[in-house]
Amino acid sequence: MQENIKKELLRLKVNVDKGIENFGEEYEEQLRRFINGYDFMRLGQAVNSGRFESAAMCVRRMSIEAEKLGLECFQRQFTGLRQNIARKDGLEVKNILSLVIVKRIQIQDVLKTN
Repeated sequence: MQENIKKELLRLKVNVDKGIENFGEEYEEQLRRFINGYDFMRLGQAVNSGRFESAAMCVRRMSIEAEKLGLECFQRQFTGLRQNIARKDGLEVKNILSLVIVKRIQIQDVLKTN
């Protein structure tokens, strides 16, 4: 991974060292796979259709993967999503999901520079 990409990811609260420790040389590929994956879309669809159980399972799966990848930038949002999904507060879940999407796009932009 290039140094300028590492610096930008660190600025976005991505613990690159933890991700490399977990995935080794495949870290960048795994990070791209997660960020460009369909889980974000599935989560949005589940929330918009009121399927909170499905949304909860998706957030659980995503938070585990994000932790392995060192994506500390999502920890707070995923916690908020889990809490508000449990309360079935669709509006607040959508607000937090919009923050997650913004952060995802920022990470995608950094990874596109490579």
